[in-house]
Amino acid sequence: MTPLHPALEGFFQDKTATDACFSARSFAVDRGEGLRLDSSVKLAEDDLKNWVLLAISRAGKSFDAKSPFIDLVLPETPSCSFRHRLHAIFPPLAPDGLMVSLRKLPSSRTFDPVWTDSPYYPSLREIVRSKQTLLISGSTGSGKTRLMNELLSEIASEERLIALEDTPELAPCHPQFFTLLSRSANADGFGEIPLRTLLKQTLRMRPDRILLGEIRGNEVLDLLQSLNTGHQGTLATLHANSPREALKRIEVLCLLAAGTSLPLSALRELLAGGIRWIVQVERTAEGRVIRELVEVAGREGDTILLRPKSPVTQLLQLKFGELHRSG
Repeated sequence: MTPLHPALEGFFQDKTATDACFSARSFAVDRGEGLRLDSSVKLAEDDLKNWVLLAISRAGKSFDAKSPFIDLVLPETPSCSFRHRLHAIFPPLAPDGLMVSLRKLPSSRTFDPVWTDSPYYPSLREIVRSKQTLLISGSTGSGKTRLMNELLSEIASEERLIALEDTPELAPCHPQFFTLLSRSANADGFGEIPLRTLLKQTLRMRPDRILLGEIRGNEVLDLLQSLNTGHQGTLATLHANSPREALKRIEVLCLLAAGTSLPLSALRELLAGGIRWIVQVERTAEGRVIRELVEVAGREGDTILLRPKSPVTQLLQLKFGELHRSG
């Protein structure tokens, strides 16, 4: 990909930079402390548009004025040793001019000291290896996908992993990792293949583990049902600010999918039986951290019980099998 401006070339080469958001009006980079403006960078609107259209063309996509936005992943090149996700939204949806967001994506296993040095990481590794279901919760840019990549790389090579994603962001170092991608409808409203459809296909493909890049729609109800009927070791991510909020968000998505056909008590039984662990990640001024790890410890009436775990105690319990339970 030909850099538009020396600032973009610098972003690609800067190992500490993960995201860049820019337009003809501003340029901001995230180096682990949130987006920070760089007022020295000036980008011309026409150059910006030409660069984005070239990127779209090189990715084998096309721009349609009926849907003036694009979301794609650009592969590695000789001058850029990693994949990156590009999102662009054009006028008139962006009345102030074209807006672009870039995010670097790992192409192979890349240990992030924030995760591997965390006191929680050994417990998470043990949870994943023992095929217990884990939900990774956090806000945008908190490092959910990176943590999931790390943990997937810990799984035995004999296991067959199938991930369902909207955009191919997962890239663990694993010989039997496969991705299925959803497809949006075209400009005329046809051709959509949602994650829910892909999940049904995956169940026929003999997966040892079903992975969901991000929970965001009605596919979560089918996933919960599969988790309660023998499928083990699922990992998924979700945008939420706490483990309790993550469960509530899943609950809402399931109710929207099922309507009045699913009683709330039955749904909470599915949640308590299908999800075993929730890890909360967070981006702070000092960087990305694992904030807490909680066990979904069953129900008490209509309340799903969450039991926080300290890193040291949890690892000892997992190793000696005191808390081991499939799911």
